[in-house]
Amino acid sequence: MSEIKVKEATLKKHSTKLESKVKSDEYLPMKGGNMAYSQANSINHFRTALYDLVDAVDNFQGVVGTDAKRLKELGASYTRKDQELKGSMGLGGK
Repeated sequence: MSEIKVKEATLKKHSTKLESKVKSDEYLPMKGGNMAYSQANSINHFRTALYDLVDAVDNFQGVVGTDAKRLKELGASYTRKDQELKGSMGLGGK
C-alpha cells in the first residue's frame, strides 16, 4: 500500500470549495420531472395512482347519476301506470 501525502492547507482549501458548492446547489428531485432509478419515481407512481383514483370516482359518479335518472324515470312510469290502472278500475282518476 502506498502512502499519499497531502498538505493540510490544500485539503482545507479543497473542503472549503466543496462546502460552498454544496451550499449553493439546491436539491429539487421533482424539478423537471422524476429522477430516473431513484425513489423519486415512487412519487410519480403515487401521483399516477391518485389521478386514476380521481378518474375512477368521476366515472362512478357518472354511472350513479345515470342510474339515479333511470330510477326516477322508472318511478314516474310506475306512477303513471298505477294512475291509469286506478282510473280503468273505476277507483278514481288521476
